[in-house]
Amino acid sequence: MEFMSDMLGGADSGKPSLFEIVAQHKMSDLLEPALRHVTSVYAHRYPRYLVRILNRHEEVYAAIMLLVERHYLRNYGGSFTEHFYGTKRVRVRWISGDNSLTRSDVWGSLAFLVGLPLAKSRLDQYYEKISGGEAARLLGSAFLAQPEQNEVPLEPAAAGTWPSLCHRLAIWRQSIKRSFKLYYPYANFFYHAAAAAYYIAYMFDRTNYNSPWLHILGLQVRRMTAADYRAMSEKGAVKSDLAAPANGSALRFMRNVVARFLSGGLDFLKVLLPLSIFFYRFLEWWYQSDFHKKVQMAPAPPPPMPLKPHPDGIAVPKDQTVCPICKKQRTNPAAAPSGYVFCYPCIFEHISEKHACPVTLTKAQVGDIRKLYSDTQ
Repeated sequence: MEFMSDMLGGADSGKPSLFEIVAQHKMSDLLEPALRHVTSVYAHRYPRYLVRILNRHEEVYAAIMLLVERHYLRNYGGSFTEHFYGTKRVRVRWISGDNSLTRSDVWGSLAFLVGLPLAKSRLDQYYEKISGGEAARLLGSAFLAQPEQNEVPLEPAAAGTWPSLCHRLAIWRQSIKRSFKLYYPYANFFYHAAAAAYYIAYMFDRTNYNSPWLHILGLQVRRMTAADYRAMSEKGAVKSDLAAPANGSALRFMRNVVARFLSGGLDFLKVLLPLSIFFYRFLEWWYQSDFHKKVQMAPAPPPPMPLKPHPDGIAVPKDQTVCPICKKQRTNPAAAPSGYVFCYPCIFEHISEKHACPVTLTKAQVGDIRKLYSDTQ
């Protein structure tokens, strides 16, 4: 994905196109369902060990991505998907002429890359729970007239007592719940509208920030240059934070081995995760296509044995191109239900009169005659 062409045709060759930005976000959105699918498959095989992880999949996924994104932000200057597409994050306000990410930039990026999606997912689930599902989130105002199912009338208690404090807390809780149910659809709209507005402004070169979160952090996404790749190759293997200078002890040696293994494993995700996405999309296509249904279908039964000629029927000529009725070269071939082939006028006239196959004497109707259009007689 290195050195992709500027699809916007602008003068700034280091600015990624909107197509690259959208591809990065789409890839990031596919990572979670792909990992969930793999986890669910193995959870069915080993439920004793993985069912709890599957039940807490979003938290586990957020913890994994926190480790992965921190590794790539610290060592490559961009998130996992940004580095995969050959881009990085740079500071708009340089410090001492250096536009590389600082510690606060890394943690701020992690907050928006990992923390914000997790919080948004939890808020969506809570809103669906209290308002009635996905339709309520899209059309929240239509559901406000419905009575609260879990609310019960709260009777006031004597002031200054513990029941009085619990009564006030219950009222505040219900008030917050009503306010959340009323205003969250608007917050959800502005959340997506802000992202769409920055996309449009970025596409028309009105801003260099492709998302409001990068604007808040003061970071821009830029293409990696040849100098960046040269510096990465000269740097060699990335050292993990767990690594420490060797002092001859076996414990320190094992610590460094584990650190190098973890660092190498995180770098290998550049290959492993895209492959898992491809595998997930392939399975999704496979189970929705007709190929999956055809493979699962039972094999077709063999054709039935041909009916033998009846002793009282007409004889079948040895030359299969000859009509058994007129004893001439067959023209305009047609098959009777018994499987024998005749001239269409001959078999039509015979079945109209006898209502039976002339060879096997089995019952037949004119509607059962099938004309043959292949060149094979």
